[in-house]
Amino acid sequence: MLGIALLAPLLLAPPQATPEAPPGTVLVKGGKTKIGSTLDEVEQLVLAQESLRNVLAAQTPQHTVDVKDFFLMPTEVTNEQYLEFVKATGAKPPRSWGLPALQAGQAAFLDEQGKAKQEAKAAGKPFEAQTFDAEKWWTEHWKDAEWTPPEAEKANPVVFVTYAEAQAYARWAGLRLMSELEYQRAARGDTARAYPWGDEWDDRKYCQSLHIGKDLSAQVGSFPDGAVNGIHDLAGNVWEWTSSPFNPYEGYKALKFKVKKREVECLAPFDPNQRVIVSGSYQMDKIGVRIATRMNTDRNQSTSALGFRCAASTVPGQDAAQWIIDQDLNLAVLGTDAELAPEQTTVLRQWQTGAATAKVPGYAVISGYEDLLACPRKELRASSPSDLATLTTKDGPLLLGFVDVPRPMKKPELDAGTYFVLWRGAGKLVEAKVEKDKQGVALASQEPVAMPFQEVPGFTAEKDCYLFYSADGTPQVAIEAPPVKAEKNVPSTVRIEPFVPPDPKTLPKDAPPPTPLDTLRFTLNITSAVSKAKGFAFDLPLAVAPGAFGGSWK
Repeated sequence: MLGIALLAPLLLAPPQATPEAPPGTVLVKGGKTKIGSTLDEVEQLVLAQESLRNVLAAQTPQHTVDVKDFFLMPTEVTNEQYLEFVKATGAKPPRSWGLPALQAGQAAFLDEQGKAKQEAKAAGKPFEAQTFDAEKWWTEHWKDAEWTPPEAEKANPVVFVTYAEAQAYARWAGLRLMSELEYQRAARGDTARAYPWGDEWDDRKYCQSLHIGKDLSAQVGSFPDGAVNGIHDLAGNVWEWTSSPFNPYEGYKALKFKVKKREVECLAPFDPNQRVIVSGSYQMDKIGVRIATRMNTDRNQSTSALGFRCAASTVPGQDAAQWIIDQDLNLAVLGTDAELAPEQTTVLRQWQTGAATAKVPGYAVISGYEDLLACPRKELRASSPSDLATLTTKDGPLLLGFVDVPRPMKKPELDAGTYFVLWRGAGKLVEAKVEKDKQGVALASQEPVAMPFQEVPGFTAEKDCYLFYSADGTPQVAIEAPPVKAEKNVPSTVRIEPFVPPDPKTLPKDAPPPTPLDTLRFTLNITSAVSKAKGFAFDLPLAVAPGAFGGSWK
C-alpha cells in the first residue's frame, strides 16, 4: 500500500441526473431538429439575390438531426468576459481595444511611406506603395502598446478574435465552442422557423442587422423581442464561430436554377479546414441573419463583425477530457490501441466569477476555472483481476486512462499537469530469448521483450504498480497499487479527503508523527469487455499538500 495516513471523505462527485449549469450558461433541451434550408427556400432566395447562390447552396438539403441537451451562453462572449481571460493568461487582446495605439502606428507607417516615396523619387527609382496591415501591426506591437476595452463597449461582443483564440478562451473558462447543429437547435427548437423569434421580419425590432443603419454591434441583450428561451442575439449583432468544419450536409448535390431564363449553377465552396460561422451580423440583411445561414471562414480570420459564444456538454468533465485528448495527449508513444472514454470522465470543478455590466439573466463573467479529473479507457478485455495481471505480465502494463491535476502532488511527487496512468500486476518480468544462426547473428525473438517500463523510477515487478507517464509519453514514476477489485460496473469517482491525524494510542512508541497530507482519491471503474455488467475498480490515491484543494469543488 502507499502508506498514506487514515483519511476521511470530504467531497464525492456522483453522477447527476440534472447536472448544474456552468456559470454564465443556460440549458438548451435537445431533440429532433430541422437543419438547413429546403430546396424551395433556396430557389426563392437565389431568385431574389443571385450573388448569394453558392452560400445558399451549402444550406441544403434540409434534414433532421437528433441534438443532445447542452448548455449555452445566453449572449455572445463580451469584452468584459474576454478581459478576464486576457488578464489571467497574458493572451493577446483584440486590436479594437488598442485603437489609439493602432492609429499612432498607422500614422507612423504612412509617414515612413511618404519619406520612402520621396527618397525613391529623388533617386529616380520606382516606388511601390504598401498597405498598412492593422492585424500584423497589432500582433507585433500589442505588448508595448496601451490597451483597454472601451468603457461604453464592455457589454458588447468581443470581436477581432480568431478561431484559435476563441477556443483558448472556451477552454480557459471550462467551456467549449458550440457546434453549428447546437446553434440551430438553440435558435430553431422543434420548429422550422427562419429566425429565432419566428418567420416574420421587422427592420428594427428583433436584431442588430444591416437594416438598423448602424455599422457597429450593439450591447448584448439589446433586442429582447428577438430572444428565444432566454438566449439573445442568435440572429445578427456579430457572426459567431462554431467548432464545425465547413463540410457538406449528407445528401448534398450541386443545384441548378433558372434565373431570368438563364440556368444558374450553385456550387458551395466546401473546405473542411475552414470553420462554419453562424447568426449573421450587423452587416447582413434579413437573408444573412437567417438561422440556416452557414458561412465558410478561415480559422485565422478576425474582423469587427465576428465573435463567438460558448457551450458545454451536460456530462461534467467531458469537454475538458475531450480537449485534452484532442490537443494534449500522444497515445501513439505508448504503443496502445486503447480507446479512451471522455463521456465516462469523473471530475471535480470550481469556477470563480466577477462583477458584470451586462444585465441579461443567466449572464456571468468567469474570472477563473479549475478541474480535477480522470478519464478512463472504454473497456478491458478480461474477466478477473488475475486475468488482468496475466495480461500485463505477458504484454506489459495496461493503460487505464489519464488524470489531470491542477496542483502539484506529493506522493507521487509530480508537477501539476496531465498524466497517463498505466497498471501492471505483480509478476516476473519476461526475459527476451535471443536465438542466433550459425554465423552468430541474432534471430527474431520468439518471446515478448520486456518494455522500458521496468526502468520507470519506483517500479517493482513483485507488486502491483501504477506507472505515470507525461502527456508526451515520457515516463515519470511508479507507485505501489492497491488490489484491483472486480465488481458491478459503476461510474468512476473522485473525492478530496483531508488529513485526519491518527489516534496517538494507535502509533508505535516513539514513532514520528505522520506527515499531514490530503488525498485526491480517484476510483477508476472500467467495464469488462467480457461481461458488460461487471467492471474493474482501480483505487488511485494521490497525496497533496494540506489545503491544496480547498474551495468549492463540485
